[in-house]
Amino acid sequence: MLKVFDEIDSTNEYLKKLVKREAIPLAQPVLVAAQRQIAGKGTKGRKWFDSPTSLKFSLLISFKREPERLAILSPYIALKLRKVLASAAKEEIKIKWPNDLYCLGGKTAGILTEVIHKKGKVYLIIGVGINLAPDPEVIRNINSPVGSLFSHIEPDEMKRVRSLILSCASEEILRAVRNLPQEFSAEEIKDWSQSDTYKGLRLRLIEGERIVSEGQNVGIDKKGRILLQDGHQLKAFCIGEASLRP
Repeated sequence: MLKVFDEIDSTNEYLKKLVKREAIPLAQPVLVAAQRQIAGKGTKGRKWFDSPTSLKFSLLISFKREPERLAILSPYIALKLRKVLASAAKEEIKIKWPNDLYCLGGKTAGILTEVIHKKGKVYLIIGVGINLAPDPEVIRNINSPVGSLFSHIEPDEMKRVRSLILSCASEEILRAVRNLPQEFSAEEIKDWSQSDTYKGLRLRLIEGERIVSEGQNVGIDKKGRILLQDGHQLKAFCIGEASLRP
């Protein structure tokens, strides 16, 4: 099911309300896209700066696999989405653990995953925001580098590009969830390493203002955990409220 809105508060919030008010289980995936999102959120509750040159959508999917597999969900989706966007943009797309994608010098796409339990059912809501072309207003409002999939898109081409990427990206995410493995394969770990924007750098894992750990980034393990080498000690960290910084 596809729902497209000219304006909405948040595509993720819309789907959360849909799950809560439905009397029967939602068997089929629901895809919601919006031209404008006025109350969108990024990871860790950050504000999402909306733009007419961005693509915003969320997928609601009934999850019928072992709950343990959810631990690798976010980085696994990011890895699969990276290939879709690289094919569309014909540009190098880098990945930052756990689920941010970078292109043309800055953050280009982010993923927000939420899990809802209702009447014995597990639902995933996967929200995606992709900067398709530069927007000076967004760049002025964000302190960190902002990237985009394309350096420029003609206004009359924007609708076609948005529709094409929405179709390809949502299909790939749906496929990734339905075939979610217990572990990353050796080839997938290699793909991650080759596209890791912080590959080999010494990083700090920060939670709030506190440095949780630091060490050299040596990639991810089979569980999708970030690996930091500090001297002779190799530490693995799961997705949480912490973030990586050089």
